[in-house]
Amino acid sequence: MKFQTPSPLSTKKEKADKKITIQFTLEKATKDTKISYKVLKDKSSAIDRDYTLADGEVTVKSADKYKDEVEVTIKAQKFTEALRELYINFTYKDDKGKDQSTEFVVNIFDANDGSADEPQYTASEEEKTRHVGIEFYTGGSLDFYNNLKFQKISGELFIYANDITGPDDRLGGFLGIANFQNFTRDSSNVNVRPQYIQIDTGKYIPGKTKYRRNIFIDHLKVHTSQWSYYFNPTFRLNNNRSDFFNIYLSFRMEALVVSTTRSFDTDTLPSDTSALALTDPVFQSGKGFLLQNTTDTQTSGYFSFGLPMFLNAKNKVKIYLDPNLGVANYNLAYYRPREGQRGMIKNVLSEKKAFYLVRARISEQYSGLGVTIGGEIRGFLKDYAPSINAYLGIKANIAGLFSKN
Repeated sequence: MKFQTPSPLSTKKEKADKKITIQFTLEKATKDTKISYKVLKDKSSAIDRDYTLADGEVTVKSADKYKDEVEVTIKAQKFTEALRELYINFTYKDDKGKDQSTEFVVNIFDANDGSADEPQYTASEEEKTRHVGIEFYTGGSLDFYNNLKFQKISGELFIYANDITGPDDRLGGFLGIANFQNFTRDSSNVNVRPQYIQIDTGKYIPGKTKYRRNIFIDHLKVHTSQWSYYFNPTFRLNNNRSDFFNIYLSFRMEALVVSTTRSFDTDTLPSDTSALALTDPVFQSGKGFLLQNTTDTQTSGYFSFGLPMFLNAKNKVKIYLDPNLGVANYNLAYYRPREGQRGMIKNVLSEKKAFYLVRARISEQYSGLGVTIGGEIRGFLKDYAPSINAYLGIKANIAGLFSKN
């Protein structure tokens, strides 16, 4: 037997009587089954006057997919105790004729008891607060450039309020801020620079003056720091809210601020000495003419439809997966050499491009630390290689910061 209404359920008294609906499903049932229910009065003294629920029974039927419900009325009258605990026992015989028993708990709080340590929620409020929260994940970025190692701190602040309004409470949303550090080495952009250093003093005489030739090979290295600011209104696709797995349709609106630093790693080949004739040689010192390092920041807008999925295997693992397809208003800066002089000219390319995005996060729940690996794969449907960003860290308990305990 599984309850769709969470147990224990906390509620508080109000000025008028209110009803609590306890919904349940008899899982793995193969035939119509009678379920009896009654209040266990021996676990809570003098509670009779605070609720209305007569002992009774219901029959779950195949035609109803073995679902049913029971209503409890919480009376509006005053009482002096800060908390009353209502235990409702459900019993039935399973398909093999064995007796089965399941207990549902209702915590009834005084509306004016002044208790600071206990939740003061109505049944509706209790259900919705389970869908609202703040999570913060922080850790080190994984560097895929020079072996697999940690680089600068990255992470994500995630605020969610799913299933809180609209028909059947299916509407909601989430928003967040994420930072990733990414390191790549572009093997297709290799620059070869010869350097000539005159050894003999005096005027250069072709074929007689000795000089040393060095060869430098410059490899382009790109470091990006990516800040993502996003908002996703959501609509739940599964009919009933599940404590285990939910899937949504979302419209993702995102501003992506990317700071890109292009620098060069230089390899030096062994030098050689020669007196062969050179045409109009240019003799240099040091490492010759170095390529210019550049840093640039661009902001792009990304708009997409996605299917965010949330899986929560309690005390084991939490998984978030969010595939998206959409259109980006994409800005890209590139540099070209100035004609006839040193330096580079910056150009910005702006265009609309179809893109895909897959975001994921996995958190373990065994250790209490919430060790998490999260990240994303982002790319365009044509042109450009996708960017892969990932971090490994822990989940911080933001809610705990506001606790009085």
